[in-house]
Order: sequence, then structure tokens, then C-alpha cells
Amino acid sequence: MNEPMDLNDTTEMVQVPALSNKALRRSHAAAFDAALQEIFLKQKLQLQDAISTDSKETSVYGGVYHGEQVAVKVFIMAVDDLRDAISAYGAFKVECEKTMILSRADPHVLQVLEYGDAEIPPDMPQELREFFPLNLVPFMITERAAFGSLDRLVSKKRIDPRFTRLSLMEALAKATDGIKTAHLHQVAHRDIKPQNILIFGPEVGKIADFGIARWRSRLHRAETVMLTPRYSSPEQAFHALTGEREDRVGIAGDIYSWAIMVYELVTGRNPFDWAIKGIKDARQARRSILKAIAANDRRGFVTTGDITFDSLIDRCTTDLRHRINDIAVANRVLRQLIKRMKNDGRQQVG
Repeated sequence: MNEPMDLNDTTEMVQVPALSNKALRRSHAAAFDAALQEIFLKQKLQLQDAISTDSKETSVYGGVYHGEQVAVKVFIMAVDDLRDAISAYGAFKVECEKTMILSRADPHVLQVLEYGDAEIPPDMPQELREFFPLNLVPFMITERAAFGSLDRLVSKKRIDPRFTRLSLMEALAKATDGIKTAHLHQVAHRDIKPQNILIFGPEVGKIADFGIARWRSRLHRAETVMLTPRYSSPEQAFHALTGEREDRVGIAGDIYSWAIMVYELVTGRNPFDWAIKGIKDARQARRSILKAIAANDRRGFVTTGDITFDSLIDRCTTDLRHRINDIAVANRVLRQLIKRMKNDGRQQVG
């Protein structure tokens, strides 16, 4: 049975049948978590709460490592094609390595503390070993954001008085420095969204989750496309709908997605919400929003009256040929806007 999908989540346009062992994990979640905890105790890592378990291939847990609060991204095979499993495993290992390199190059990339393969204890009962068909658990340990992700802080229900809209814009500007570093290393993130901007304090943000960056396209199945519909670029949306022109999906798409995120943070609305208004079915809604983005239908981009802000969004979300091709240039304009808003004592543009 297909599950409802959140348009803010990273999804696959073609559903992948899960291994029976994934269903087993769901139906025996407590046993699975206990088995993971036993495995990672050998790594001197104490797993605690689950942060995110939505991905088909990875789960993220909070934990304690050498006395520090950390996040642990765990890879678990969950596809039925062996070639895809090998490709996904290889992509995860590359993600770990590349994220480590980027985190060493820029403090505004989520810092990787360690990564590797945790071995299954030889004395683990057979019924628990069945959870781990690879006989090991690949993992990546990172620092943990004390305040979660940008989208959580933007939510009025979770607002913290220290995190004004202006301070969150500052945090986003800092995380954008990390995105620029990735681009300098020829890495297109391809999933820029508020959930991947982690907040470590007022005005302190970092970019996270390079799980579907450029190397992630090496899946065996060419028809599988991973993206987040609400923040995809026209190039990504077109490729997701048609399976064509993947060569156009790259760094410029990150700039488009970044601008959607900035627009949403500043105005409080996503410019493509109109495309899914009144649609109940998740698949239909996803296709509708992708069609609107692929066509770059701009009816949702309402001008604010602030010439600097409106020009920034327009230049970052125009067609590929005329779009700003350096996110550092866009970020400079954002910082100028932030400075002017501070001087004017404003929390909003316009």
C-alpha cells in the first residue's frame, strides 16, 4: 500500500519496492532500535532518540559520543535490486567522504566527526541479524544542531524569541557560505530546503545532508529521481516529469532552490502553494507542483515593493540562461538587505 507523502520531504518519483526486512523493521521497531544500540555501543557511541526515519535508505539518531551530543546518520539497505543496493551503499560512502572534506573546508557545513562501518557482533541472535542483510551498518557521526532545522524555528508553534525572522535570515546567509564551498568543490547539493539548514544558535546556520548531491545520480535505475518538489528547480522538475535533460540539473538549480527558500522565509509563503490548492491526493499534488515549477509559472511570486529583495528573487529564479550563476553573489545581496533591515529596525521587507 502506498503511503501519503509530504511535499517537503525528499521523495522518489518512481516508488521502489521495499525489502521484506524493511517491513520487519517497522513491525519490530523496538527490537530493531535495541539491535542498533547494541551495535553502536561497540563504537563507543550511545544512541538515544530518533531524529529522522523517513528516508528509504537512511535514518538519523541523536546520541552521545565521547561525552558530546551528536547526530548519527545510519545507512540501511532498503531496495530489492542488488545493483541498486550496491549503488546506494557506494553513494552513502561517497556522501560521507565528501561531506567530511567539505566540513573541513568550511565551518558552515555540518561538521563530520567520524564515519565508517559498524560490524554486527558475532553473538547477536539470528532474529536480530536479519535486520542487517549487509552484515554491517555504515554510519556517519556529525555534530548535532541544538535548535534543529530552519523550518522548525520558522513555525509559529515553535518560535523562540531569540530567533527573529532577521536572525534566521542571518543564519541562512551563513549556511549559504557552506553551499558556496560545496560549489567550489563542484558539488551540487540538489536538495536545498529549510529542513537542511541547521540552526546552532541565533544567526548561526549550517548546510547539511548531501545525500542526493551530484554523485547520488549514479543509481542503476535511470528512471528513479530524488528531489523535494516544493523546492526543486525547473531543471529538476522537468527531469522528474520526463526523465530527460538531467545534464541541466546542477549548481544553478541550487541557486533557484535557495531563492525559493529565501522568498518563503521573508514573505511567509511558498510561491508554488497555489499549484496544489484544493488537491487532496499526494501524487497528484506532487505532479501539479512539479509541472508548475518546470514551466517556471511565476504567478506565485508576488512583489513586496522592496526593489532589492524583488530583484534578488527574480534574478535567482529566472530561466537557466539568465539566472545568477554564483550563489556568493546572491548571498552578498541578501546580506546587504539584512544590514539595511537592521539599520531600519525592520523584521520584514517592504
